[in-house]
Amino acid sequence: MSAASPHFLLVDDHALFRTGLGMMLSQNWPQSRVTQATTLTQARAVLAQEQPDLILLDVHLPDGHSLMDLPTLRALAPDCPVLMMSAEVNGQQILQARQAGVTGFLPKVASASEVLEAVRSALGGQMSYAAVPYEVLSQAGGEGDTPAAVMEVAEAELRLNDRQLNILRYLGRGTPNKAIARQMGMNESEVRAEVSWLTEWLGATSREQAHAEAVARGLLQP
Repeated sequence: MSAASPHFLLVDDHALFRTGLGMMLSQNWPQSRVTQATTLTQARAVLAQEQPDLILLDVHLPDGHSLMDLPTLRALAPDCPVLMMSAEVNGQQILQARQAGVTGFLPKVASASEVLEAVRSALGGQMSYAAVPYEVLSQAGGEGDTPAAVMEVAEAELRLNDRQLNILRYLGRGTPNKAIARQMGMNESEVRAEVSWLTEWLGATSREQAHAEAVARGLLQP
């Protein structure tokens, strides 16, 4: 695979969502190949013949639950990262995904910029749980897990990408969105979307508080 021409396997039974996501992938990776499947059975048939660079997999499919059936897909594509998708995200799903070795988890309500960032991270071999609300991660407890232990695991697995960390550093300096966009080669609307998501995810009410919270959680150095 080259960074410009990945092969995606998109597995989702909702035609409108699948089509829209497929178009988004094709537009942002013009030389990519997007193979679509609507069931786990179809996905297994594809994987028996081809090895994609990233599997985007809906949790609930007509012929099974992807988290439960993930081992059968892993057996066919052991080295392929998996980005799990779901309309409803809860702590138990996140814990199961982490235990199953899922590369990332993407809520279907995620913004376009969050989707693209998750895909880039997954293709780059990075964990991608950043689009999951922090309060959901805090609920990711299994039997015998204490809340503190669960959060320690969640924080260990969850890492903001370099772009998000750099934006947080700029927020700590009081840099306006327009200047951040110019410095980072982004457009202002992308920066605004990232700042909005970061402040919400960190439970902050201001840009300065978002930076302070990131430092307090050990995501940034003071």
